[in-house]
Amino acid sequence: MEFSEYERIYDEAAHGAPRCGRIRQALDMALEQADIENALRLYYVFIEEDTFYSDNFQSVILFPEYLDLFEKYPQYHEQFSYYLMWAFKWISSSAADFYQISLQQITDIYRQYGEYCDKLHYNKRSYYRKIWCLMNNHGIRNFMLCPDCEEAHRLMMHCPKDELSEVKAGEADDLTSYYLEVEKDIHKALKAAEPILSGAYTCNVVPHYTYVNLAVYYFEHHQPEQADSYAKKGLRIINRDFGSDSSMVLYKGNIIMILSYTDLPTALKFFRRQLPVCYTNECGFDMFFFYRGAYHLLRNLEKSGQKTVKLHFPWKDDPVFRPGNVYPVSRLKDYFYEKAKYLADRFDERNHNHHLHYLLQKNVSDAEG
Repeated sequence: MEFSEYERIYDEAAHGAPRCGRIRQALDMALEQADIENALRLYYVFIEEDTFYSDNFQSVILFPEYLDLFEKYPQYHEQFSYYLMWAFKWISSSAADFYQISLQQITDIYRQYGEYCDKLHYNKRSYYRKIWCLMNNHGIRNFMLCPDCEEAHRLMMHCPKDELSEVKAGEADDLTSYYLEVEKDIHKALKAAEPILSGAYTCNVVPHYTYVNLAVYYFEHHQPEQADSYAKKGLRIINRDFGSDSSMVLYKGNIIMILSYTDLPTALKFFRRQLPVCYTNECGFDMFFFYRGAYHLLRNLEKSGQKTVKLHFPWKDDPVFRPGNVYPVSRLKDYFYEKAKYLADRFDERNHNHHLHYLLQKNVSDAEG
């Protein structure tokens, strides 16, 4: 079959789970027909779709199949090595965001990623980038492949850019995040972010990431006006580009948390819109931040004197569900705290630390100060 015939199977499907299902159908057809070349293409298409329009868990499960097929047919290595390495980039960052994936499995994925960089003659700039992000995002201090995130970042910057490197916007956002989250240097961060903030650099996730990360920094450093300004810039773009799907859930959660202290009505409006969408995301790391944002929102609604809140609660089988869509604020506050704590328990147990518990238990009164 021509590849266009496989494309017809999924072309009309909506992005996300519907299209992933159709791509999987096309992939199974190619495998049944031993159409190896098109099967390798379809593995990549599935992983790309799942990465950008879903939560990537199915891709993490599927990736070993893809790697095995690639290994069995070395005649296709030159043709498909670039696509495999991009899939490695996505999988290496996604795997850690599901507590169901053990730290040993994550380590193995990263080790394989480094080995394939050498085997297929790619440099390790993107590999070291993924390591420092992993260690920083999950509070991992003793990752066996690198002593700390500062060293991983140094090694990344030492490697020249290649075809696996991020676009200019991604590189600038990465550097901004490093200065914000690791070095805690806002002056360096703003200098790195200048091409993004001026509009010179942009991509499908920048400046969304950059605005929200800056908002979080200012929020944590008790500068509510700056936090509010950057959060609302991020909110406008996310509402426009990702408001109707389960993408950007971590960033949506951080916006809700920040605005619940600076603009409670806007935070509630955004939360109401996102709750029926975001609950479908199965990425525990993303959902931790969404639940944490919901907890902060409901805590501040309670402090403002509001007793009940009206919203469309998506978990219809949950005991907390009420047919009239009116909920006690205090009950929902506890509900979302427990959901966030459950995920913090799972990740911290997996990572052998207390990183997410620390983020959850931060004294919220600091934000009010």
